[in-house]
Amino acid sequence: MPHIRRPRLTLCSTILLSGCSTNIAGSWQTAEIHPKGAGFPINQVTFDNQGKYTATGEFSAGGVYNGDTHTTTGTYKKQWQTVRISPVGGPPLEYKTRRRLDGKLVMTLKVPGQDHEVTAVLAPATP
Repeated sequence: MPHIRRPRLTLCSTILLSGCSTNIAGSWQTAEIHPKGAGFPINQVTFDNQGKYTATGEFSAGGVYNGDTHTTTGTYKKQWQTVRISPVGGPPLEYKTRRRLDGKLVMTLKVPGQDHEVTAVLAPATP
């Protein structure tokens, strides 16, 4: 019996670990925001493999919201399930990230200076 259980355990572990991957390289588009109606800094973002990103959203690099669409660029650093995004001309922001089993990227931002979090689900996008 131990023969049969070992492959099953390995298969289940492989499936679970692949769902937990936080590889974020690629282009992503915000599909959902929780809580609904909350502001999230990213509408679309592209992370390259060299640690640079380009994003569009309704917040400037400095974190100002005025309803206009802004493009920001900068660097990012991923460590475990945390991504630190450092825009040119603005303060860095840290996001908790995880990949869902369906391949979507979940990013949670604790809003600086406030006691609440905003979570966005991002789907793969065409750059």
